Amino acid sequence: MGWRGYIHHPRKTVFFWSQKAACTSLFGFLAEDVEVPKSDKRFFHTHSDAYFECLRMMRKERYLSVILARHPVTRIISAYINKFCQYRSRPLHARADLEPFAQELHDLYCREAGITGAAAETNVMSFIQFLDTVAICRAARPEPELPINGHWETQVPAVLLGRGLYYDRILHVETLKDDLGALARDLGMPYTPRQMNRTNLPESAEDGALVEVPACEIASHDFSYDNFITQASLERIKSLYAVDFATFGYPSDPAAMKAPGYRFKTRHRNWRSVLPHLPR
Repeated sequence: MGWRGYIHHPRKTVFFWSQKAACTSLFGFLAEDVEVPKSDKRFFHTHSDAYFECLRMMRKERYLSVILARHPVTRIISAYINKFCQYRSRPLHARADLEPFAQELHDLYCREAGITGAAAETNVMSFIQFLDTVAICRAARPEPELPINGHWETQVPAVLLGRGLYYDRILHVETLKDDLGALARDLGMPYTPRQMNRTNLPESAEDGALVEVPACEIASHDFSYDNFITQASLERIKSLYAVDFATFGYPSDPAAMKAPGYRFKTRHRNWRSVLPHLPR
């Protein structure tokens, strides 16, 4: 997530990313310019630095800061689908089918809803309930600078923006090939476009909202992202991820990005003023 970054010293650039925002594509891009052991699949995670070290290099050494961003609506829907509904086409029916961090959120939901015993072993949290539980989880953290699980944490740490963290350049997942290609040209980095690791969804989705359907039943439906977008879910997502919307310039509804000639209204520094200081 945007709380830590990989400092690429040869290019004098700090890269920030978030789970469920094409981070695998970013790592592939970096691996073309960084020697990464084939056995170390978490290289860029384990070699990342906390924000204060990243900010020090950005301020003191004038390193360029880059963040990879995704529309908050599709990102959180993708997280819910992959972690609570189905994983690689395998339905997630029970609590035991969930990853440990997803089990923790499931358990929090059950405690708040008063679900106990055998009923708590069924994966029953709907998308709306999931969003409400994420809000509870965030409110319960002991300190604002302590992130919750990265799959449903904000991409931008609002508390750190107040401490001076900034991004010179924003790469949007929705236009990733163009954005990465342009960045590679500016920094003199190699770039081979690759297919992104996308969530496989049915070619044709059924009509109607699925936001109130228990997670264990979602896999039995033909669904798309649109089935999880309602006024109620959009309002919750806008509240939860307000800092991401504001920083990355995304419209409230991702459908707006399909309009001809749509352009992102991003808020970031004038990165061109930094380029002359970067190595070629």
